[in-house]
Amino acid sequence: MGLLIAILACLVTSLLHSPEPPAEDALTTQIEVQPPEARPDQPVAGFATAGDLLAALERADRDIRTFSSQIRYTRLFEIENDIQTRIGRLYFRTDPPAEVNSEQPTARRRWVAVRFEQFIAGLRSDKQEKLWVFDGQWLVEKDPVEKQFLKRRMVRPGQVFDPLRVGEGPFFVPVGQRREDMELYFTAALRPSAEGLSDEYDPKRDQLLKSLAGKLEGLIQLELAPKPGMQQVEDFSLIRIWYDPQTLLPRASLAVDRLGDVDVFELFAIDINETRAALPEGVFSVDPPAPSEGYHVEITDETQE
Repeated sequence: MGLLIAILACLVTSLLHSPEPPAEDALTTQIEVQPPEARPDQPVAGFATAGDLLAALERADRDIRTFSSQIRYTRLFEIENDIQTRIGRLYFRTDPPAEVNSEQPTARRRWVAVRFEQFIAGLRSDKQEKLWVFDGQWLVEKDPVEKQFLKRRMVRPGQVFDPLRVGEGPFFVPVGQRREDMELYFTAALRPSAEGLSDEYDPKRDQLLKSLAGKLEGLIQLELAPKPGMQQVEDFSLIRIWYDPQTLLPRASLAVDRLGDVDVFELFAIDINETRAALPEGVFSVDPPAPSEGYHVEITDETQE
């Protein structure tokens, strides 16, 4: 569950346009975990304020129904000073936005699947498959190596609950979010694309971050600092998201939690609204494996009091 939450914390917030994810270029950083000092916006790419960008993102996100991509997720553990990277694929689907005729908008059902196929730690790289699926009601974690299948009901039958909407659930995804929600929970600010991508203490990390800064040159950086007392986003200390100024699609993200651990997400070979290919059949299936496959299966209902 913890890894899935970490993935969904910045899911679809990171898109680096590159044909293949080079495993040796794991991106990490140590940055200040205290909320940044409040500073005025630094206008970029036609947006005078972060509010202007958030409004434009809300409009642009309405056109996204599905996307898929390769994904590289790198995590730096602050205390252990350890770096781990997973490479795989990500799939996402959402209902179209309903026409809102009241002050209470209708929740949009969302499906998410993340399948990792490669695990890298230090100089070691192994084929290691792991799968997470959320179908709008059930959350599944499948580990083919350990033969574990965990399935949990997160939403009651008949209910439509958006666990990715900020303030509504444990996951934060800045795609399909409303500007008013974002401004309620975060202090948002525009920053230069390279800001926050430096490390004065570790030359190796500094080199990696400078490499990332080069890839993100010319993009829009949105800095999100959780507001004090907001329990819904208290797991985060700081979030940085980089957007393409032409398409307004997110291209990369960096998130720091309260322990100082850092998540960096990169996505490759992006396919929006099945332009290149249809999503694989059954990609959001939460059906348990057949008994003959030898899995240990656990199914629980977390909606019961």
